[in-house]
Amino acid sequence: MASNADAMTTGEDRYRDVLDLLREEGMLAVFTQTGGGNAALEARLPDGRTLLVTDEEDSLSWNREEHRGWGVGIYREGTEYDDGPLAFESTDDGAPAALLPLVRAVIASTT
Repeated sequence: MASNADAMTTGEDRYRDVLDLLREEGMLAVFTQTGGGNAALEARLPDGRTLLVTDEEDSLSWNREEHRGWGVGIYREGTEYDDGPLAFESTDDGAPAALLPLVRAVIASTT
């Protein structure tokens, strides 16, 4: 059985291209777990809020071949996602290029 660290490294490797896109936008994005074994991509914004990237209707798929669409939420500083997003956008397009417009939209809608 793989360790948690191994699983996280594998997840990061599977979404490396997407993490690189977010990093090119100036975000320090990482592959993470949000609890209960649910995966996501997470980036802390300069103002302390958190950007969370998942599949369109669920947590981020651990297996990239099962990935379906994108969901992007922005959360208040200091929360553990319990109070829901300040803004959320989604698409059924799972291509990496489809993610950036969603990221920009949720950030713009809360500034």
